[in-house]
Amino acid sequence: MPAIKYVCSLSALASVLVVFTSQIAVAQNFQLSLQGQRFSTHQAATPLESIVTIPAKIHITLSQSGAFKQTTSTFFPGDIEFRFLTVGDHNGAASFDLLGWRTGVEYDVLDAKGALEARAEAFFLAPNLLLKTGTNRQAMTTPSEWQANYQFESFLDQAGRPATVVIDQRTGEAVSARSANLLYEYQNYLGDKSARTAQSIKVKAGGNLVADWQAVQITELVEINEQEFVHPKGYQKRQVLGALRVEKIAENTYRINGSVSGYHTHFVVGENSIAVFDTPIFPNEIARVKSLIQDTAPGKPISHIVFSHTHRDHIGGAAQLAQDGTQIITGKEGKFAIFRQLGDKLNANAVEVISPTTIDLGGRQIQVIPVPSSHASDMLIAYDRQSKTLFQGDFFMMPDLGPAPVGFSVNRELMRHLTAWALVPDRILSVHGRVSTTQELIQTVNLLDAEKMKK
Repeated sequence: MPAIKYVCSLSALASVLVVFTSQIAVAQNFQLSLQGQRFSTHQAATPLESIVTIPAKIHITLSQSGAFKQTTSTFFPGDIEFRFLTVGDHNGAASFDLLGWRTGVEYDVLDAKGALEARAEAFFLAPNLLLKTGTNRQAMTTPSEWQANYQFESFLDQAGRPATVVIDQRTGEAVSARSANLLYEYQNYLGDKSARTAQSIKVKAGGNLVADWQAVQITELVEINEQEFVHPKGYQKRQVLGALRVEKIAENTYRINGSVSGYHTHFVVGENSIAVFDTPIFPNEIARVKSLIQDTAPGKPISHIVFSHTHRDHIGGAAQLAQDGTQIITGKEGKFAIFRQLGDKLNANAVEVISPTTIDLGGRQIQVIPVPSSHASDMLIAYDRQSKTLFQGDFFMMPDLGPAPVGFSVNRELMRHLTAWALVPDRILSVHGRVSTTQELIQTVNLLDAEKMKK
């Protein structure tokens, strides 16, 4: 160890040593692999459930150079998989959709601060590494009833954010740690004394369980190929969304583009009124979206809001978009989810559709059909025969930019429903992604079949 001059106290020396040892610990390469579950509210396969358990995997590589790589996989109802790769370092990071259906060939960018925080959060999944790498560790006052068994400490994490940890005084192992936004609880340590790993890591936000990781593996790598952190080919930076605006899809049929969420709301204008299909609108965008609809059809009320299903990312803006007399159309048992998420006022105006029905906008009729799916039991599709336009949510998604991806089982379900109801749409509209066609739907199912044949 190099000589340390002008140290005026033992406490100051201890502080220097903590910083020094943390720098040594960071100068190593590690891989973390975890399997478990995530928990999401208002995304279950039935409106009766408020929380869904989502199978999940995460694999993280941490380089001594400060580079990091993280691959995540999560499965939502209907076997809809999200698989993303995030690669970055202290300068920033980029996130890639490896399956190509959500963001296609466009990648999202994290600035330096966001990248550092994403990398720092990985250390909370490896408590032994967390204890070794946390800087400015200082003892905190421990509640009297816990003093015999636990020590409370504050520290700065790898992003320089204040954090805390509770340590078992008998074993020296972390029992829990709190980052800027999350609480991590550690149990069931396994392995030799120098590299014991918590095999149960529960992650909570605001007291709610958001993830439960098991089968945790942490491996120290003697060396690492820096090529591992190179961006995959074939992607480009996400296009600028632009301002909120209306795009005409067909005669009197429109979509809202430019939402910060990247989601889309659609509406059809009749002689007397307007029908809106799904409302995935951010709170600060609702007033503008409402104004755009009114500007497109001056003086006409929104008579109907049709929910493809009651997942939170499809109905969030409905309460503010609805007007006096607006009828909410939902599927079987959808009112349970509407009440839970949006309250009694909107629920009182909701009608559950359990058999095909038609809504009349004046000279424009829209057929609404219940089509329960593995993704959502309250699923509805709406069909405008005049423009041959199908409105649907989460049965089928094409990215805004990129080729047709390999489909999921819900894609095949939609094909069956189109056949059963003799629907031949010229265009298929989705909350997610671009306007698509029946031919593209067929292509995604063919790709799914080919993928299964390989396995």
